[in-house]
Amino acid sequence: MAGVARLLEEMSSRRPVIVGAGTAGLAAAVTAGEVGRPVTLVEKTDRVGGMLQWSSGHFSAAGTRRQRARGITDSPDLHYRDVMAMGHGRNDPALVRLAVETLPDTVDWLEGLGFSFSPATPALVSGHEVYSRPRTYWGGDDPVSGGLEILRTLLAHIDETLVDMRLETAVTRIVVDGSQGLPAVRGLEVEHDGQRELIETSCVILAAGGYAANRVLLAELQPEHAGALTGCMDHATGDAHEMLSQLGVELIGCDAYVPTMGMIEDPDRPGWGLRLTEARLIVDATQRAPWEIWVNRDGERFVNEATESPYEREQALLGQPDLAMFSIWDRTVVERASPPIGPDRSWDAIEVEVGRGRWLHRADGLHELAEQLGVDRSGLERTAATFGPEGPDPFDRIHRPVRIERPPYYGVRTTGGMLLSRGGPRVDEGLRPLDSTGTAIRGLYAVGELLGMTQFSGDSFAGGMSVGPALAFGRLVMQRAASALD
Repeated sequence: MAGVARLLEEMSSRRPVIVGAGTAGLAAAVTAGEVGRPVTLVEKTDRVGGMLQWSSGHFSAAGTRRQRARGITDSPDLHYRDVMAMGHGRNDPALVRLAVETLPDTVDWLEGLGFSFSPATPALVSGHEVYSRPRTYWGGDDPVSGGLEILRTLLAHIDETLVDMRLETAVTRIVVDGSQGLPAVRGLEVEHDGQRELIETSCVILAAGGYAANRVLLAELQPEHAGALTGCMDHATGDAHEMLSQLGVELIGCDAYVPTMGMIEDPDRPGWGLRLTEARLIVDATQRAPWEIWVNRDGERFVNEATESPYEREQALLGQPDLAMFSIWDRTVVERASPPIGPDRSWDAIEVEVGRGRWLHRADGLHELAEQLGVDRSGLERTAATFGPEGPDPFDRIHRPVRIERPPYYGVRTTGGMLLSRGGPRVDEGLRPLDSTGTAIRGLYAVGELLGMTQFSGDSFAGGMSVGPALAFGRLVMQRAASALD
């Protein structure tokens, strides 16, 4: 009987546990079925998908079948150079290299799973700095909700005979044994329905997501930009970040905050932004040339509103108090231009929102509008008086067809937001977190948003370098873990 007990214990410890049923976790679970490896998948919420429920689901790769079929010459080396240049060298070269080299096969893998690519892909996409080649993909016809197509595809290929999926199960502690001189994972403490349990395992794949929904942790990790609006789902509370810190793992890249622009604070939830699919200021000049002006709390312009460089406008916003900016327009803009508020809001819908008195303001004079917005009155009046189509512009803005001078005047405050966490654990090239001595914790892997955007995008946003590496690394660590356990 003792021999049977030992065998059962060994079999249990050789069963990998995936923490988090989002992009990376589901990719790992699908791969577990492909390699015939039984796994346990724990998810603290009551449903799977994570940020795929909200995400645009864009991912990028160079050297794919779809590129070749369209006559696009590209390579992982070109992808690598683009990403490193976009991140100004603050990205992790080893992780970026590993990502770009595994991404082409991952995209081809998705295609083999029946993923419904948008006919427009691969494409060049604005909103972030634009790649040198068309290499960005998404699913379905709607480029802002492609995450749902990824979720549909992955769920369709989960082998339920091999994946023990436990919802509403939160991990409370990572158990690590260092008695042999080398730290190694030994299990997880989890809680479900008020009951705690120890899952013994020698392989844990942490795919637990980011921390942007934890306002306290956000302030601790990026105190200079603690006022950033939270733009993610509520579950992203940084649980794995905190548990790794308790193990002595260093969190890096937290200080390379890059604001998501155009976010509007939810009046009913201070510190949180309205979903970008609900309301946002259109800041991408390649989508809509601006007629309005952007000012800071002093009522002064601070950037060329028509710049086509996301990095330029993002860096300019970083220098503004509270990450706040205010978009101002007048009656002439309403009569002659398309609305600056998206998505797809008509001027009639904007007037309805003004009437609700929540976040969109209208006034008969600039001084009154300034008071409503909390902007310096004299500064705003001076800025409006000096802006127009005549003469030079201090920011070299070319598109400025009208003056802001006809009442009523309109204004909206936007604040830099945070959709994706920037910081994450320091890992080795095997994606294993490193403890305070720089030693990799055996059997423990970190993938997905947990790794942080900085390690992939540096001090910028490299398009498709969140969802893409999450899929690729979820697959990769499952393959490596299965091989190591065989």
